[in-house]
Amino acid sequence: MFENSETAKLVLQTFLNINNEMDLAIVAIGHQASPEEYKSFKKAVGYVMFEVFDKIIEPICKQHPSLRSSGMQS
Repeated sequence: MFENSETAKLVLQTFLNINNEMDLAIVAIGHQASPEEYKSFKKAVGYVMFEVFDKIIEPICKQHPSLRSSGMQS
């Protein structure tokens, strides 16, 4: 996706942070939403998170394996 490893690192970290924020939103909403709203929100956010992983994070990590954190599967 990005030839320059510093650019790839910046984008990767940005989108990992975005995914973390989405995780936090799911937790926060769980205390305020009805079970139906929570389920719907969680499903929608999960879809977005998968797309971010599939279209941005994974391609960067494939091109720059050294950027893959130890917790990420290959």
